[in-house]
Amino acid sequence: MKYDQVPTQYHAYQVGQLRFRDLPQIADLEQAVFPEPMPLAELTRKYRSPGTRFLAVMDGARIIAYFGFEVFGPYAHVLANVTHPNYRRQGLAAFVLTAAVPWAREMGARAFLGEVRVSNHAQLAVLEGIGWQQIAYLLRGFGNGEDAHVVMNVFD
Repeated sequence: MKYDQVPTQYHAYQVGQLRFRDLPQIADLEQAVFPEPMPLAELTRKYRSPGTRFLAVMDGARIIAYFGFEVFGPYAHVLANVTHPNYRRQGLAAFVLTAAVPWAREMGARAFLGEVRVSNHAQLAVLEGIGWQQIAYLLRGFGNGEDAHVVMNVFD
């Protein structure tokens, strides 16, 4: 898998493919920001899947943002787009979503597809700001019963 189209730096931060040893940090970050975090065992299973990729932004040894997706045919389904609370409002969420497009395209995807909680106004604003569209509404789209917006970004 080529990785040369994805930036290696964002401002002062390093960017790269998530490493296996980083998964506990991801699990901790998920726990800190999501009402229904993906457990370490599930993250490990996803990480080992050949169609799944995680792009990480690092401040030294600390993961401060990441984006995970898994490719199914022409779609790359979003697993997570997370920015550490102490690093928000720096454009990291939009950066990782945009930086991963060549990677997903190389894997055969033609679009990103995901779900966003209706309460997650910040994520919806980020997505709309970089050209994503809301294409559907799912009643009780999350395990806790919260409704979801289905969002999509078709690659040019």
